[in-house]
Amino acid sequence: MGGCSDPSDVQPFPGHCGVFEIVDATPADMAVDVPTNTPIDLIFSDYPDPDSLGGSGGLSLVLTTGVFYYPGTYSVDLIDKRVRFRTPSPLRPFLGYSINLTATLHSLQGCPTMPRQTSFETGGSTSPDAAVPPATTFEAILPLFARSCGGSACHRQSESDGGGCLDAPASGLSLCDAEAYDALVGVPARQLSRLQRVAAHDASRSYLLRKLLPSSSDDPTSAPPVPTTLGHRDPPGAPLPPDQLRAIANWIDSGAVR
Repeated sequence: MGGCSDPSDVQPFPGHCGVFEIVDATPADMAVDVPTNTPIDLIFSDYPDPDSLGGSGGLSLVLTTGVFYYPGTYSVDLIDKRVRFRTPSPLRPFLGYSINLTATLHSLQGCPTMPRQTSFETGGSTSPDAAVPPATTFEAILPLFARSCGGSACHRQSESDGGGCLDAPASGLSLCDAEAYDALVGVPARQLSRLQRVAAHDASRSYLLRKLLPSSSDDPTSAPPVPTTLGHRDPPGAPLPPDQLRAIANWIDSGAVR
């Protein structure tokens, strides 16, 4: 099979565009008395592409009041399929705002979303800041690799064989305890060189997380991998449970510290 294939960074069969739309939003449309420090959260039916949030095509999510727009920061949480927008300071109280979503936002499949506008009105108070979860340590991640990535044709020895390093791990990626960090952080993905296997502080652009995510189809166990990844989804079979995916994403977003 290797003699018949030509590895590239291009998804050979991108497929068709399914529905890519908002399924939940905070603040909700026509909400009133919204705390002035509430972030704008949009949850989608498929994985949003962080690279389509802005750039030459224009901003995909714009917060306005009247003819004025508010600058802020954008982030993507692939596990929750969420786009978040935060302003650098609280909004003005007792004022109407509009959230403007444009078709420049695409899913990882490359499908545009439908333009949409929602409105809300702030109140006169702020809400308590959500507690920031403690950073996940790399030591807490290694057992996940041990349980899910071991075997003679995988990325480390199985636990029953000692969990050590392999001479020729799959795709040249060794996830044994002694070699995993240096093989992941800041290293271009062999299957898609424009992405790093782990991009510190940016789980949404880390190939490792995308390779682990379940498909958005009705059968994530047997469905194709998430677009922008090549080959099969890892680990084969049932995807990692959400709490394990969240732990890996938290470790990356916290800086991917050794």
